[in-house]
Amino acid sequence: MSNLKLLTQLQQLSRTDKFQIMLFLIAELAKEEGIVMGNESAEIMYSVHTSNSAAEQLMQLLETEQKQTQNV
Repeated sequence: MSNLKLLTQLQQLSRTDKFQIMLFLIAELAKEEGIVMGNESAEIMYSVHTSNSAAEQLMQLLETEQKQTQNV
C-alpha cells in the first residue's frame, strides 16, 4: 500500500479511530526508542483526547522518561 493511499484512508477515519491510530504509533515509536510506557504514560496519552493541556504533559513525560533512559 502506498503512503498516499494509506493517508487517504486515514483521512476518512472517525476522530476516535484517528486518535487510536495515533496512540498506536506513539507507542511503537516509544518502543523503538527504548522508552517503556508505564500506566501513568498511558493515562496521560488517553487524556490528550479530552484535555487541551494534555499534549504538553505528554511531551514533558516523554522528555523525562528519555532523560531517565539516558542516565541509566
